Amino acid sequence: VALVRRVVCGTGGMRSTVVPGSLWPDAYFGPGDVRLVLARTRAGRPPVCLVTPVAPDPSGRVGHLVTQLARATALAVEPLLMYEQERHVALTLQRSFLPAQLPELPGVEVAFRYVPASLQAEIGGDFYAALPTAEGILVGIGDVVGHSLEAATVMVEIRHALRAYLIEDPRPDRLVARLDRMLRHHHPETTATLCLALVDPATGRTRIANAGHIPPLRVPRLGDVRYAEASGPLLGLGLPHPEPTELHLAPGERLLMVTDGLIETRGVDLADSMAQLAATAAAAPAAPEALCDTLLTCFGQDRADDIALLALRLSPEITP
Repeated sequence: VALVRRVVCGTGGMRSTVVPGSLWPDAYFGPGDVRLVLARTRAGRPPVCLVTPVAPDPSGRVGHLVTQLARATALAVEPLLMYEQERHVALTLQRSFLPAQLPELPGVEVAFRYVPASLQAEIGGDFYAALPTAEGILVGIGDVVGHSLEAATVMVEIRHALRAYLIEDPRPDRLVARLDRMLRHHHPETTATLCLALVDPATGRTRIANAGHIPPLRVPRLGDVRYAEASGPLLGLGLPHPEPTELHLAPGERLLMVTDGLIETRGVDLADSMAQLAATAAAAPAAPEALCDTLLTCFGQDRADDIALLALRLSPEITP
């Protein structure tokens, strides 16, 4: 106990001692003493514990070998512990800045879902937003390229910049241009995808700017489901962005935005996955909440990447 206390309370290092084998259940060791070695690399880490029977060892080589094995094991575990610590910080950062609920948005219904990647995968930079503006409701979704704490940090910066920029000018193409400049200035080695849509609930007029993201899916009450024809280069490349795509949503029509983590599967063509998503959305319930749940049930099981999706439905009663 004293040995464990010294290791746990210290800053790191290694301790070794010989203790009676009777301290362990009979099934572990026979009569005699055992050598207990504890090692850890730094304060706050759980120690690695090795226990071996004590055998005659006049040269001390066996004891030295056991000690070195404990040290090597502690060093081998350290990268995994550091990764888990960074992932926990990144997840906490993401969840603290992604809205737990969206504001009341008159004239539209909005639902969202965010699901972090499985425990075996790294954290990503997926984000979403739904914000009221002077010209309508701005909805958006995006993904910072990469999987790390840095990606999550850049995601937070983009969300804050978006909220600040839309106060002056909520037009999606202007927002994309400003965010592109911001990313190139502050994070020149980072790129991101982003799709923004500015929806006027009173008329259904919708303007879309897309920077390298999966285009929004239009899901009408009646008629064919189709992707909006909106494309453009990624944020952070400094390339010219096209004029925004303009369309009109019909009463009750839904606009669906997703990140590639929902549908991207190794070995499967993305176009095929997008077609399957469209077919599933067409058959899903009309309510945005139910639509999101249906898509997660069909596509969101054990995904290797973060998933974000946002569904907007225009009120059934608008002025054409």
